[in-house]
Amino acid sequence: MGLRRADIRLNHPFIQNLIAGMMLFCLPGIYLALTGLGAGGGKPSSQTVAANVNAILYGIFFVTGWFGGTIMNLIGPNYTMLLGSVGYSLYTGGLWYFDRSGNSWFAYLGGGVEGVSAALLWASAGAIAYSYAEEKDKALYMTIQWICCEGGSTIAALVALGINMNNSGGKDAGAPTPVYVVFVVIQVLAMVMSLFLLVRPAKIVRSDGTNIAVFQTPTLKKELIGVLEMIKDYRFMMLLPAIFVAEMALALQSSLNGYFFNLRTRSLNNVAFNFIQIPASIGMTFILDNPRFGLRKTRALIGISVMSAITLGICSAEAAWLTQHHIDRNKAGPSTDWTDSAFAGAFVIYVIYGSVYSIYQIATQYVICSLTNQPERLARYAGVFRGVTALGMMFSFIIDGNGGTYITQLSFQFACYFVGIVFLYIVAIFYVTNTNYFQEENVIVPHRVEQDAKLEGMAADADAERGHPKEDAVATVSLQKATESE
Repeated sequence: MGLRRADIRLNHPFIQNLIAGMMLFCLPGIYLALTGLGAGGGKPSSQTVAANVNAILYGIFFVTGWFGGTIMNLIGPNYTMLLGSVGYSLYTGGLWYFDRSGNSWFAYLGGGVEGVSAALLWASAGAIAYSYAEEKDKALYMTIQWICCEGGSTIAALVALGINMNNSGGKDAGAPTPVYVVFVVIQVLAMVMSLFLLVRPAKIVRSDGTNIAVFQTPTLKKELIGVLEMIKDYRFMMLLPAIFVAEMALALQSSLNGYFFNLRTRSLNNVAFNFIQIPASIGMTFILDNPRFGLRKTRALIGISVMSAITLGICSAEAAWLTQHHIDRNKAGPSTDWTDSAFAGAFVIYVIYGSVYSIYQIATQYVICSLTNQPERLARYAGVFRGVTALGMMFSFIIDGNGGTYITQLSFQFACYFVGIVFLYIVAIFYVTNTNYFQEENVIVPHRVEQDAKLEGMAADADAERGHPKEDAVATVSLQKATESE
């Protein structure tokens, strides 16, 4: 998509999506870099506490995620993302405090607060990517946010690598204080961004002058009814197994990273894991948004197939590697350095998992976005996507924190991937349509789509013109709100 000078304004969909991406750069981007270092960036002996903190975080995240979209619809993305910013700095500070003092209470507190914050943040960011984009740009908007998030992770990981570069020694080394300080400062900056740069969805105006939808005044009752309707939507419920496993690779790989490598090599692996997600997500977007690969359903099926081959293939390769090297977490880790012969194979597996982490989620979210264009419904979907993803992470971190073997953890992950992929195929084949435009009364159809529909005979003139009365309805609703406030 091309931006004109007139499109460089706060209420343009692309600009709002980019701002949301910068929020992800500062918040989960830093979190993922810290988690990817293994043991929460601390000593390998901190791995159990780090895993248990993450289990608490993701358990709370799961519950809050079901209502994250509701809160976003009620108070708007700016205040929701502000609340979503608080927990990340507490999480980082808690792990920092534990690594230095040995007292775990602050780490557990930070994990619990971040469980609530993360659900609010991701529900808002997901709602922006899902609903602000036109159908032709759905994967692009998700990938822009993903690149921002992983760009933050990569830069944070590079900072850690630079600091730890010369630390090839003791396996008991943790990330030094400057790493934590830099991370916390960046996370705090996101709070300011959320207050001054984000606007409500009703104020979003596309390049052609249209709004994205007609918004009614939200109420708690309407939102709770919306949650119940979502639960009754069997198409979305069928995707829960696929959503459950979406981030599970992070838990296993970060644990292996902390166990098998020394600190500077963990830092290098972390850079590669995060960076590879950028070209991988761009590649998946090239498939999903590219009309040369066919209509939307066909593109979704191609994307799922590519993702499935890479995902199941790397799981099988890692199982062979674990067996060949007799990896036993009950024994002391080897603290492998990048100069050791054992480094190469483990590094390749770790990096490929980075690509799986991104392309699996983008393919899954693309299928979700294909079910509707209604902004309120997509906000709820976004919250539940992250909430159920968090549940899968919680189970994986519980296995990790309670001494389950790596092969057990991998087997559970493989089974979840397989089942999830099967349901992705079912929903894509039977329920993904080539467009949802002209099917949902409150969604305003872009002018370009209206004209294409007329020319191609996909919609009668009366249907294609429905977008214009909807634009009038936007003004009517705004006038009603102004009258009520007087």
